[in-house]
This record gives sequence, structure tokens and C-alpha cells, in this order.
Amino acid sequence: MNTPPSISVIIPNLNMGCFLGDAVASIARQALPVTEILIADAQSDDNSLPIIADLAEQYPSIRCLEAPRGHPSVVRNHALREAQGELIAFLDADDLWPENKLALQVARMMRAPHADVVSGFVQYFDQLDRQHLAPAATARTETLFHVHLGAALFRKTVFDAIGLFNETLRYSEDVDLLLRIREAGLTMTILRSRTLYYRRHDNSMMAQADAAKERDFKRTLAASLMRRRANGQQTPLAPFESLIEADGLQEAGRVS
Repeated sequence: MNTPPSISVIIPNLNMGCFLGDAVASIARQALPVTEILIADAQSDDNSLPIIADLAEQYPSIRCLEAPRGHPSVVRNHALREAQGELIAFLDADDLWPENKLALQVARMMRAPHADVVSGFVQYFDQLDRQHLAPAATARTETLFHVHLGAALFRKTVFDAIGLFNETLRYSEDVDLLLRIREAGLTMTILRSRTLYYRRHDNSMMAQADAAKERDFKRTLAASLMRRRANGQQTPLAPFESLIEADGLQEAGRVS
């Protein structure tokens, strides 16, 4: 029997203590065990630290890292330097994973053709069924593919090849990362299955009005174009949607 790969899960946290228990519980219920859960706390001043301490008593795989207070890219990089797993997964403190996320993605990584990154669809929601750790029956939901780190699973070798997150970006650091992955010729595939529950709420970073969102997105696209021109890559990158696998999955959470 093949030994399952070791998996490090990185949760950046800044004043999201009220959501951390849900996020960790959604990791703990995965069919595949994780090696470590790295909660990188960026100098929170809410009740996050005692909550993390309580969670660490329940789940021995949790390690709390004291991260600098900075952009999410800074906090994630701090944890990436500590991560020991062969595979790297990310989950924001206010989001959750469907219970079959890791099993689907690891299975896809282990079968041909080789994949360096396996992502999936995102289900946005505004009300949680805490008993089932899933969007409530009364929630407003929307399911689609979008660039979200929490929906993906990465081989750690990806970061060895292309480096860490761009710490000058407050927003779109995830888009920048995936563009660099594709420019480097690494293989990414997108499953036709939900691999992230994204919680919509008023305190979310993405819910705030900030001109830096559009600025950083444009910076990211311009930087990708400049890199490709410098490397003699004249053909535009195909859209991310072109990476969605044609064969539908039969497991729970399939996106029709």
C-alpha cells in the first residue's frame, strides 16, 4: 500500500477568531489526515490567540506561528517557510472545505497525467449550517470557478521552482502565483467539483472598498505580460477555464 503524502495546511489569521473553529473542523473531518495545520497569526488583537490555544489542545497537528502584521502574502510566506509537508494547502480563517476536498485532489495528483496544482470550483455562501459545516439550506449561494488559494492543492516543489508569494501585492497575490506557475510550464488542472466553501461577510478583506484591488490586479497582469515577452513567449496564456477537466466527477460535490 502506498503511503499517503504528507500535507501542510496554512491558515493566515488576522482578527478572525470567531471563524477559526469552523475552518479547523472542516480540515479535521477530511478523509485524508493532514500532517500539520499552521495557523499564522498576524498580531491579532481580538480573541484569536486563546481560541487557537484551545483548538491546539483538541487537534495536536496545530502549530501557532507568530507572523508579522502585513499583507496576506507576507503571512502565508512566513508559514510556507515552516511547512514540512510534500503537499501544501491553504484555507483562509473564515472559509471551509467540503469534506471530500483533499481526497479528490490527492487522488487526481496521484494518477496520470501528472499535476503540480489541482484546483476546483468555489461555492460562495452567506449562511452556514454549522452541524454539517456546509452552506445552510436557506443560504444564498453561487458556484463557479474562480482563483482562490483555498480551492487548490499544491506540490511543495511548485514553490521551490517559482518562489513564494509576491509580498508587494496586497491583493491578487493568488492570481500572480498561478500566472507564474503557468508561465513556468508547471501543470495545473481544475476538477469539476466544489473544493472550497467561501464565506461572504461584511468583515472580509474582499468586502472592503479599496482602490488597491484594481491597481494590484492590473499590476499582476502587466507583470505577467512583461515576463512572457522577456522569455520570448509570444502566445497568450489560455484562460484558466480551459484547464477545467472535461470528465465530470461522480463523488459528492460534483459541479454539473
